[in-house]
Amino acid sequence: MIVRGRLWSSCALLGGLALAQACDERRVPAGHDGGATEPSPNASILPAPLATGLESAPKEHDAGSRPVRDAGRNPDAGLDEPPPEPRALRVDQVLPSDSARDTAGLSLTARFRWTDAAPARLPELNAEAVQRARDETAFDLVIDVVGTRTRVALASHSFTLPAGSELRARDDLYGFALRWGNQTTYTMLAPGSLRAVLSERRADVVPLVHPKLKPLPAGNLQGLPTEQVELSTLTGRVVLEQGRAPQAQTPPTPNGASLCRLLLELVAAAPSTTVCRADLLPLRAEFVWPNGSHFVFEVTRLARRNDFDPSSLSLPPVGGEFRQSELPAPPPSLLLKEAELSALRNKPIQRSERVDSSAPKNGLLLSNHTDGLRYLLLDGVPVALVGVGSELLVSALKPGQYAAVTRDFFGNDDAPTKTIEVPTRLNIGDER
Repeated sequence: MIVRGRLWSSCALLGGLALAQACDERRVPAGHDGGATEPSPNASILPAPLATGLESAPKEHDAGSRPVRDAGRNPDAGLDEPPPEPRALRVDQVLPSDSARDTAGLSLTARFRWTDAAPARLPELNAEAVQRARDETAFDLVIDVVGTRTRVALASHSFTLPAGSELRARDDLYGFALRWGNQTTYTMLAPGSLRAVLSERRADVVPLVHPKLKPLPAGNLQGLPTEQVELSTLTGRVVLEQGRAPQAQTPPTPNGASLCRLLLELVAAAPSTTVCRADLLPLRAEFVWPNGSHFVFEVTRLARRNDFDPSSLSLPPVGGEFRQSELPAPPPSLLLKEAELSALRNKPIQRSERVDSSAPKNGLLLSNHTDGLRYLLLDGVPVALVGVGSELLVSALKPGQYAAVTRDFFGNDDAPTKTIEVPTRLNIGDER
């Protein structure tokens, strides 16, 4: 169902160092609801109505940042005229064919990760196998930034979306195109839907707000001087560190505006936030959620390239099949192969107490009683992704003790780590 409406915002920008002042949080229009075809379990708590587009921010300038764009300007007016305000993608309309031509840009290797401390080692734990499993299930990304086009490829089967799925963006648009892992189908994602897509595999839209800003000391990452700023909303807080190309460098390659918007949308921050600039490239972002959980984005490698195929970053994707308000089928629930699961322990250890009657004969039986997707981590390794109201048997685990904890994609969950003895049954959340 597509929800229409309009949310208005205004946030007066102060002159001088804009990052030294914090705007009051207010809603800005978030675009259409691109929800899946079945009702969301969280639909009752979603704000309504939602906006059909994003309004222009006030036409003031911040020192050290780009001018805020005005949607009412004529793009053909002249060189001194700022470009028009980006417009919000509509989930029900196919965009005209893209005309991307740039072949030079940056290729980044990056990763999302949780910050949980590694559990205490048990004598029977196979440390090498555990480390290999952690590497295998890491949330790896391959990001290409070419001109005004950005492609973020999910390079791991641990995401809630199938491996090979891509998020594509253009600097003149708010929102993203999700190209499915089959490389032939794509769906438009309205501004405000990305967090739900990544955590719940749904495209429910939430309002985006102007965050409060706090400047932090400059730094250096990946050989680039960086700017740091802390942004906060009711959804969470993020410390964003962005690299800036040296002034003597020609051309000044960084154009991380769309990647910056992607990261800020995870805390429901408006894409018009002036920290997202073409002369900067996000290199690290540390998120802190209201319950104290941490979640990190970090670039581990970047390389300059001159051989990009413009069609590989086009939005809409060249030759793609458009699907309105649909998402791809979920990936497999088990994140490791049976041999990898079995290898987590050097040898089986018999249970020290009687097995509960509800436990399986072998392995671990999971039952998700929460209202969202949950990852199961054993010894810090994501081993399974369990759907809402579903059960999953992880049969290949050797008998013995494991440190178990559950998380959503962003690392949120109030359940503490606990030691379990396999074979057993583990309930995620409270039984209803």
